Amino acid sequence: MGTMFKTLALLMLFLLLVGRTHSATPQATAAKVIFDTDIGDDIDDAYALGFLLRSPEVQVVGVTTAFEDTHLRARLATRFLNSAGRADVPVYEGPRTAGKPHFSQSKWAEGSPDRSYPDAIDFMLKTIRRDPGRITLVAVAPLTNVGALIARDAKTFGELKRVVLMGGSVAHGYGNKEQPDAEWNIVNDVAAAKALFGSGVPLYVMPLDSTQIQLDPARQAEVFGKQTGMSKALEELTAEWSAATKHTSPTLFDAVAAAYAVKPEVCPTTPMRIEVDDKGFTRKVDGTANAHVCLHSTAGPFFDVFMPRSF
Repeated sequence: MGTMFKTLALLMLFLLLVGRTHSATPQATAAKVIFDTDIGDDIDDAYALGFLLRSPEVQVVGVTTAFEDTHLRARLATRFLNSAGRADVPVYEGPRTAGKPHFSQSKWAEGSPDRSYPDAIDFMLKTIRRDPGRITLVAVAPLTNVGALIARDAKTFGELKRVVLMGGSVAHGYGNKEQPDAEWNIVNDVAAAKALFGSGVPLYVMPLDSTQIQLDPARQAEVFGKQTGMSKALEELTAEWSAATKHTSPTLFDAVAAAYAVKPEVCPTTPMRIEVDDKGFTRKVDGTANAHVCLHSTAGPFFDVFMPRSF
């Protein structure tokens, strides 16, 4: 009888361990994401990062900062991650670029202790080489880091699973006017944008046409009312952004791209060929498709995915 009870006990322990392993499977198979951001200018980067951090479908393996004062951006990202209880996510600093600063949330960023950060380009290349065909790059900044990646090692860049880009303008410009604009993330590094669209990497583009969804005051109150470390950080950042820009309702450009990386149905795409001209316009032209472009999204389905995530 003693042997039988021992056998049953071992069997029960085995089944318990199998069950635990199975329950961990969704995290183990989460899509790996690098989030490339100019966080600190517009406020949508912070909402996009918060959404990704609270999405079990993806694992943010690193945050890389791009454009102008990339060091201060890294400090902001670090403080935000700490506020969200995600200090485990590393932050990397991309090449600094010249130009008039566009930082609207510098005071909050300066509340993060100053320290050095490792190189973003080195990290991205090492990460892609370690997991070829498995890394999604969510690029929501001017494409300085992307251009640097391609220039340093185009072959490794080609081993990305895909790039999800907030960028460009096909038929509609800022304010949803029926005329395209030279969109911010493209026009600030036209050469890098041309290199990206010519790279052959699977490219999923969320342009101005589909990303101008606003976070109205009622939904802001819902997010801030959750009283988490992350929601408090978003409330403080939004207040600082609002004071600097005189806007009250964030436009969630980058959050739409982040949502696409998690739930593609929020922004259905169409294959097309896009060429970047010398002025930073993204033109739809005839020829073999080099991108999957979302030309339309609606607020309802987007917020059905966005709002339930526990900020």
